[in-house]
Amino acid sequence: MELLILSKQTLERLFNAEEALNALSLGYEHFEMGLVSNPERSVITKENDWWGVMLAHSYETGVCVKVVSVLPNNAKKGAPVTQALVIYHNALNGEPLALIEGTTFTALRTACVSALALKLLIKPEGVFFVGTGLQARYHAFVLKELFDIKEVNARSKTTQSRESFLSYCANLGLKVNSSLKEEDAQTVIVATTSNVPVIERFGEKNKIIVSIGAPTPSARELSDQVLKKADYIVVDSYEGCLKEAGDIIQPLSAGLLKREKIVSLGELVTSKKSASGKIVCKSVGIAFQDLYIAKYFFDKAQKEGVGQNVSLV
Repeated sequence: MELLILSKQTLERLFNAEEALNALSLGYEHFEMGLVSNPERSVITKENDWWGVMLAHSYETGVCVKVVSVLPNNAKKGAPVTQALVIYHNALNGEPLALIEGTTFTALRTACVSALALKLLIKPEGVFFVGTGLQARYHAFVLKELFDIKEVNARSKTTQSRESFLSYCANLGLKVNSSLKEEDAQTVIVATTSNVPVIERFGEKNKIIVSIGAPTPSARELSDQVLKKADYIVVDSYEGCLKEAGDIIQPLSAGLLKREKIVSLGELVTSKKSASGKIVCKSVGIAFQDLYIAKYFFDKAQKEGVGQNVSLV
């Protein structure tokens, strides 16, 4: 029995945004058709630390298990806030096929979910990033591959982090415009570890606010005012966001957000529903996304003969 090891460097070498979005779209189609078993994730929350185990199964695609941690205090230690490990299996015989470095994998997958929503809803031109860590970088990387981004800017807790991120964006070939105001950007990407709102209002020129942080019921990235102002809320899954996302759970419970304003990304992919006007996209991640992206990487690695094969017996 051999296991294929896919490192960070291998994932970045293999990755093509358009191919990954096609794989993710197929996953959403299969999920909407009921072809994927996606049990509720197992979660442990200790103070500000979050641990999750995610599992998805499809006879057509395989089985994926991911263990992921989000430890905000790691930022102070110079360690990654989000770390993960992915195991990909053959669903027909149970054979483990690949062990995948999960931090880069998760960052790319999360960025692809955001990009898929943007592709269906709007062509992002001016993008403002709130939060400038790993997730923001991979979002910039993926968006650069897919869209004709006219200008970007950002804000962060520290000047050093902001300048480093904007330098990274410039090296990608994105045009940095330090004069672009948050409220004037067409698209706002919110990728923070904050437990309290970092976006207080929906700017008049903002069309879409994408929020990928605050993955627990008690945490928020967006204020009630933002949710009330939105014409639609697009969630990456009802299952995840209605149980785990404080940005959705709290305003719903308080009667500030109407359930009929919420649509799922899967419903957009399959054209069951649509969304327009001012839109909030909320993502907490769901296991079948990992499954279809894992299969994409495994199949491409096999085709190109990359990765490290390790014998287990």
